[in-house]
Amino acid sequence: MSLVLNDVDIEYVYTPDAPGVALVWLIDGDCVYDAPIMSQYADAFLQADEVLDVSSDYPDHEGLVVRIMNSGEAAMDLMTTEYFGSVLLSEPQVLRLDQYPYGRYVVSPNAKFDGEKFIITDRDVSLLPAWMNVES
Repeated sequence: MSLVLNDVDIEYVYTPDAPGVALVWLIDGDCVYDAPIMSQYADAFLQADEVLDVSSDYPDHEGLVVRIMNSGEAAMDLMTTEYFGSVLLSEPQVLRLDQYPYGRYVVSPNAKFDGEKFIITDRDVSLLPAWMNVES
C-alpha cells in the first residue's frame, strides 16, 4: 500500500524549518497548474514516470485519486480534484519554478514555457528581475 495523501497534505504552509518547492505542470508548453508543495513530496511529482487513475479504490472520494509511480513503485496515492487529477493523468511536464528565469511570476494559466524560460502572458515582466533574490 502506498502513502495516501490529499491536496491539503502536500500543500506548502510556511515553516522556517521546512522549505517548500514551487512546481508547475505544463501541457504542450502551457502552464496549467502551479502550487507550492511540501519539499518531501516534490520529488514524487518531479520523478513520476507514470500516473494511474485509482479512483475506483476510493469510492467515497468525490474527485479523482491518482497513483503516482516511479520506476514501477507507487510513490503516493493522491486524493485530489477532478481538474488536478486530469492534469496529472495527461502526462504533463513538471518543473521547479525556481530553476528557470521568470518562474517567480508564473500564475497558471497565464504563462508559457519556451524550453528555457517562462513567458508571462497577462503582464509585462521584462523590466522585473528574472530570478528571485536569494539573499533577502
